[in-house]
Amino acid sequence: MKKRESKLWLRIKNLKLKGQIFRIESNTINGIPDIYYLKNSKSIWIELKSNQDKNLGLSKYQINWHIDHFKNGGQSFILLQDLLKRDLKLFKSNGTRDVELVAQGKDTEATLILFFDKMTWERGA
Repeated sequence: MKKRESKLWLRIKNLKLKGQIFRIESNTINGIPDIYYLKNSKSIWIELKSNQDKNLGLSKYQINWHIDHFKNGGQSFILLQDLLKRDLKLFKSNGTRDVELVAQGKDTEATLILFFDKMTWERGA
């Protein structure tokens, strides 16, 4: 799975998005998302998932990180690349173990760009 997520990251990096975007790789903070994105004073964390099953595949550490972040006023998302359906889904953390689907579309560059715009539009981002 990590290799697929790395490929998704490279696609995102090549979009040349405005703002600052970083890949985070940490062995010290359990559950921290894969990407930090800062645009127009809006701080956004994004977990990348690339799989073939209906489950997002979040670990208990990732779930807890998103819950704590939300409770402290932060905004975070999960970007799922569904390999079976060949589409992308964007979920938003809502402070519980459940996540909210906020966007879905074909797995294309245009969809990725729209999703990153959507993240900056979300209230509280």
